[in-house]
Amino acid sequence: MNFAHAHDENPPGDLHVLDILTKMRDLGVERNLINLLMEHCQRYEGLRDLMEMWFEEDDSHQRDLIIADLQDCLDDITSSPKDTKEHPFFKYEDLTEIQKEVRDFKSKLREEVDRQGGISELARKTGIPQPSLSRFFSSNSMPRRTTLYKIAKALNLPESTVRFKWTT
Repeated sequence: MNFAHAHDENPPGDLHVLDILTKMRDLGVERNLINLLMEHCQRYEGLRDLMEMWFEEDDSHQRDLIIADLQDCLDDITSSPKDTKEHPFFKYEDLTEIQKEVRDFKSKLREEVDRQGGISELARKTGIPQPSLSRFFSSNSMPRRTTLYKIAKALNLPESTVRFKWTT
């Protein structure tokens, strides 16, 4: 029996996931987060990619940001309906209009954030790192439902005010 791969720099699949999870445990990542990652990382490639980024990162601040992104992904996975849901179909010629709608929505939400103390205060209230929130508001990416609900709760806004048709 050949056990050489156990000492390789990049062990195959499952062994590398175990290396990552062990390192997370050793560096004090919350047990519940590790358990959820163990449960879902084999089915969701994006989680494995983020875990790999975390593993390769030496800067503790950057690792914390990646942990926040992992938590957001897990929140999306665990809060999504279990039944199949039809996703909207995007036409290429509609992308510019969709981008404008996303920017307008985020701009209005940002105005409310600024009225209530700004990004740093929102980061404190939501537990979402300030750089992640800054990226959220400056990007053209579709907003995540879990992120919007955390923001609504922190700003004492009804969830209906953050519902948006292009939310992922």
